[in-house]
Parts: sequence; structure tokens; C-alpha cells
Amino acid sequence: MIRSSRHRLALLVALVAAVATALGARLLQLQVVRCDDLRQRAEDQYRSRVVVPATRGAILDRNGDPLAVSMEALSLFAHPRRLDDPERAASALAPVLGLPRHEILARLRSDKPFVYLKRLLEPEAVERVRGLGLPLGDNGAFGFEREHKRVYPRGRLAAHVVGFSTVDGEGVEGIERRFDEALRGDPTVFLVLQDARNGRLRERVSEPRRRPSDIVLTLDLALQHVVERELDRAMRDTGADAASAVLLDTSTGEILALANHPSPDPNAFGRATDDERPNRAVSAIYEPGSTFKIVPMAAALDRDRIRASQPIWCENGTYAAPGRVIRDTSPHGTLTPLEILEKSSNIGMVKIAQTLSASELWDSIVGFGFGAKTGVELPGESRGLLREPAHWSGFSLASLSFGQEIGVTAVQMAQAMSAIANGGVLVPLHVVRGMRDPAGVLTETEHDAPRRVIRATTAREIGRMLEAVVRSGTGARAVIDGYRVAGKSGTAQRARGRGYAAGEYVASFGGFAPASAPRLVALVVIEFPRGVLHQGGQVAAPVFARILGESLRYLRVPPDDLSPPEPGDRESTLVAMHEADPPGRSQQQPLETPEGTVPDVRGSGLRDAVVALARRGYRPVIVGSGIVVSQEPTPGTAVAAGSECLLRLEESAQPPPEPVTLAHGRVAG
Repeated sequence: MIRSSRHRLALLVALVAAVATALGARLLQLQVVRCDDLRQRAEDQYRSRVVVPATRGAILDRNGDPLAVSMEALSLFAHPRRLDDPERAASALAPVLGLPRHEILARLRSDKPFVYLKRLLEPEAVERVRGLGLPLGDNGAFGFEREHKRVYPRGRLAAHVVGFSTVDGEGVEGIERRFDEALRGDPTVFLVLQDARNGRLRERVSEPRRRPSDIVLTLDLALQHVVERELDRAMRDTGADAASAVLLDTSTGEILALANHPSPDPNAFGRATDDERPNRAVSAIYEPGSTFKIVPMAAALDRDRIRASQPIWCENGTYAAPGRVIRDTSPHGTLTPLEILEKSSNIGMVKIAQTLSASELWDSIVGFGFGAKTGVELPGESRGLLREPAHWSGFSLASLSFGQEIGVTAVQMAQAMSAIANGGVLVPLHVVRGMRDPAGVLTETEHDAPRRVIRATTAREIGRMLEAVVRSGTGARAVIDGYRVAGKSGTAQRARGRGYAAGEYVASFGGFAPASAPRLVALVVIEFPRGVLHQGGQVAAPVFARILGESLRYLRVPPDDLSPPEPGDRESTLVAMHEADPPGRSQQQPLETPEGTVPDVRGSGLRDAVVALARRGYRPVIVGSGIVVSQEPTPGTAVAAGSECLLRLEESAQPPPEPVTLAHGRVAG
């Protein structure tokens, strides 16, 4: 009996010891091993940290017009553990949110305490959710959270420059990506305490050290619209696969407009196609063809290897260069360098390039900015393709002279053309003016210093050659009424493998105006136009003329002094006007009219009348010759810039001047 009691006692002691050991082990696990974890889980039930992102800064054009802004929107979330009937809720929400029922149901059955159902709802969708009768509010299974939605009020306009940001406010393309950190700023951190009745107390624990900044661009939305409209028209007219254009201020390097077609809608960037996404003006590489001829021409002139009036034998259209036979589209005999550029003779350019060594041509190509990024503040910029002279073949010098064996981007070519327009000084391109802080103070961004590429005299000589190209050469379709235009066309076949694709061309045209005092540079690239017309002077030059012409009028750039060329200059001008007004001009004092209205040009000579109208952005329509006797609209009438003004002219009683051809405006009758 005693032994049995002892056994039971021993068993009881052992059992108690086992239980005590187990409890001790459990307490050790909870209070020591998992102490920090359990404490954190307990705190998470009543205390949480909420990070509230700052309102993303805006992206503005040079005049302060918005291209990207952030607006407050509501996002729908759920607490799955509080939901009694997820199937019913999913069925009700699916048509309102535009999401599949099974996707919503999977989120509502999640083991997470908090899930988003849809971010950044439209106001109409919010009201429809409120009308479903779901348990909304602090104690409910559903709720709305205030966030900021990125909106692009101009839609596709300047989409490749502005870029796009995700629903979480992360910039992924364009300026949104390049200046993501400045646009974001620092978030604000709150500590949220919750009691047993789901009451909440929010306390700010971290202030943002850096506020979001607005990014102010160099773009002008009016000019951007002109460029995109004309590219769209070019795509329709030519059936091209793609097109790009760059418009810039010569003296500052500011890009006033940059566009590509096709282009995406940043408000629905997720649906953009692979053809719409690339910013082709900075990333697409193409062989420039004859637009590149300005580089070897400048290199030879600047080193005094040739003279502008020097006769060069162009072999009547066929020339056996080292390693290859070169042919011109039309046979030419003896041409001067001006005529070589005007008629775009490949043979003439090869002979000019042969006056240079490989290293000298290389230095000039690099000096004009090719083979390197321009530094424009846009992601994805390409350096282009340029081999060092050590890797050139025996024919490379000849190929480069007319724009083969090199790959460039549109911004590189525009920058090189701008160096010619700017008197031989290359001004680095930029598309950002600066950052504006919350107080509205603009801090301009710093840019690389301009640098001289060629002598000013060489640049002027090239400019005269490019004027001849437009006046009577391959750029005749680039004429702009009232302005002297300098430019060069280019036509290159699409490179494929070791050769070129038959029937696939890249047509381009670049130039500047007014040629007497260059203000704007434009470059247009049309990729793979369909149809009979495919040359740069045929399909790209008209687009260039429409873009540059309307831009000059919008900026109210006065026309050139369209006087005859200097004595000894063999070229005839497209427009020749007398140095003085026609005899017999009326001495009537013109009426003073305010800006935004039609000036009084009655009694003026044609040149003065055209200049006065152009300064206010109006286009003259000329009837007759002599002096202005009447005008429509009448002086002082308020009309929009770009409108036409009809001028009626009559000859004086004195003998008329020599006949001239007028190109200031559309000639009526």
C-alpha cells in the first residue's frame, strides 16, 4: 500500500515537474526568445507608423503652363478580417471598380489586415461605391484613403519630354524620371494610436526636410503644339513609320519644342505601344546623309584647305574613289564649294574631305558634338555611332563626307546646325530652365559653357552656302515668306546588316532663320516615308518650313532685310527689295495702335509695311506694288497673332522701280 502511494506520489511529482518545465520553457520562449517580436506585434495592434508622401511637384512650360500636376484622389481599401461576406462584396464591387470579381475576392480573403482594392478612383466611382451600402468608415470593413493622383492636363502634348509616373508616384520616363527626387520631396511620418473601440489619434513624428520642387522647362506649349501638329500632318501625308522634330533657340541652346510621332498618352501610359514609348529625338540613331556635309565643309574651310570660290572638278557624275565608285544623282563638271553644297554633290564633298587627314576630320566631327551625348536632361539619350580613325576603312573618309558610316541623333544634328547659326559657337542644349521652390522662387540650372568650334568667318561662309541650298538648291521647299532661310536636306537609306535596305529611307532637313540674324534652329526627321517622294528636300523640308515659319511669326521675329546680295555674289535672291522705299511715298503720319492690334501701315513702302506687321505677328497678303493705299483689317483692329492682313499697293506717279519677286506673304490675285 505504502509502495503504491509512493509510486503515485512520484508520478505526481514527475507530472508537476514536467508541467512546470513546459511552462518554464514556454515562458522562456515568450518572455525571452520571442520577447521583441511579441512586443512589436502587440504594439502593431494599437500603434502604427504612417508615411504620407509629399504632393509631387508640378512640371511647367517656360510660361508657367502646367504639363504635369498632382490632384487629390481617393483609394479604396479593405480590412479582410472584419468582413463577414466577401463573396457578396466582391460581386457588388466588380462592376464599379472595373476589376474581375475573382481578383477582388482573392484580396478580400487575404490574411493581411489591410489591402488596397483600387487606387486613385475617379469621383464618379467613389460615389458609386458609397451607394453600395458596404460597411464604410473607421469601424467598417472598407474605407477610403486620400492620395495624390498624377494628371497630365495636356494629354499627349510633349509626352516624351514630360514622361510618366506610376500610381505610387515613382517617375519612370522623361523629366518625371530624371528629376524624380526633386519632384518627390521628403514624406511626413505620423504615429497613429488606436484604442479598443477603434478610436484613432494621429501624431506627427517626422517633418520633411526637403519640400517638393516644380520643374520649369524651356518648352513653349504654343510652339510644341505647332511642332506636333505638323509632325502629325507629315505622318498622314507621307505614310512614314515615325517622325521627330527639334526646335531650339540658337543663342541659348534652349529647346523650345521637341516631339516624336507616334507618341503615348501619359494619362494611360500602361497602354502605350512599343512604337509610342521611345523618345526618338534623343535615342534613335540614323545615318544623317547630306545634312552632315556641313561638318567636312566647315573642317576644310576652317583649316584653309579650300576657298569658297575655288573650282573643283566633279568628274561629270562618276568618280572612282579609293575602294568604291561614287556617283552623283546628276552629273556636274566644275563646281565651287558653295555649288557643291547647293547641289549636294557627293563627289565634290569627297574631294573636299580628301584635303583633310583622318585625324583632322575626326577632330571636327567630335568638335561638333557627335559621338557624345548632348547632355540634354532627358533619360535614354544615345551617344550615336562613331568609330575612331584607327578602325576606319580605306573608304571611311569618303563615306563620312556625305553622312555615311556614322550614326547620329536628332538632337546632335540640331546642335551642330545651331553651332553654324551661332557664329561657330556650340551652345549645349537643355530642356530645363530650373527648379521652383514652394515659395515660387526659380533657381536656374547650370549648364556647360559654350565653346567655339570653328571661326566666325567660316560659320558665316557655311551660312551663305546653306542659304543658296534653300534659294536655288535641294532645299527649295524650305522657303519661308519674308525670311532668308539657311538649311540642308538629307536622304539616307536604312542600314541593314552590312548594306542598306532597298526602298527604305530616312529623310531629314535642318536649318535656321532669319539667316541675317539667326534666332531659331529646326530639324525634322521623317523615318521611312512611303510613296514616290522620299527625299529630305521633298518630304522633310516642307514640314521644316511650316514649323519654323509659324514659330517666327509667333515669336514676332522681324523679317530679314531682304535686300539684294552684295556686289560680286553670283547668286540671285529669291526676294529682292530696294534699299529705299519707292519714290512718292506718302508723308502721312501713321496712327499709333496698341500691341495686339493691327498697325497702321498706310502710306508705307512694302518692306516697312511687312516689318511692321511681322513685329506684331501678322501675315501680309500683297495686292499690287508700290506703296500701301489701304489695308484690311483697319488699323487698331484687335486680331489674333498669325492672322492675315490684306495690303493693297499702288505705284506712284514716278517711274516704277525694277521688277522684283515678292515672297513676304501670300500674293493674292
